[in-house]
Amino acid sequence: MTMSRPVLAVIAVILLLGLGGGATLGWMYLTRDRVALLTYRLELPEEINMREVVAHEKKRLHSEEVLKPVIESLDLVARWGMDSEGEALEYMRSKLIVKEDRVASQIRVIYRDRKQDRALEVLDEINEVFGKVRSEATRRSELPPVIPLQKEQGPGAPDPVPETAEP
Repeated sequence: MTMSRPVLAVIAVILLLGLGGGATLGWMYLTRDRVALLTYRLELPEEINMREVVAHEKKRLHSEEVLKPVIESLDLVARWGMDSEGEALEYMRSKLIVKEDRVASQIRVIYRDRKQDRALEVLDEINEVFGKVRSEATRRSELPPVIPLQKEQGPGAPDPVPETAEP
């Protein structure tokens, strides 16, 4: 039993498309960004618009006041193989996402990187630097205070954040 040329051509095209699609999906999986996530809630009066607050938080997070110390402490210019700190700043801003979580009225900070460990390392450093900057801005009444999150623990465990603690 022999197959006709049109049938063989269709089979060859289907195989080539399958191989090309598989290779594309594999490449997309290997080069995709991994994310690190930070979430926090704010004490907001009802009359304040959450979108405006998120815009202020994003502006503060993308500021040189926050990102330059992160770039310097992690030596990201050299690790990323960039020419200048300005180039690293722009790259970091493109990978840092600040948005509102409407379901829980929280702010989400997402940092994307090809390596999961580096994404977590960078976001941890951003959190450390931003915490200090944000605390100072809260003292000056430029930003609303953060609501401390209580970690879930077993019964009878002490509260990790005392209610009388101040930022």
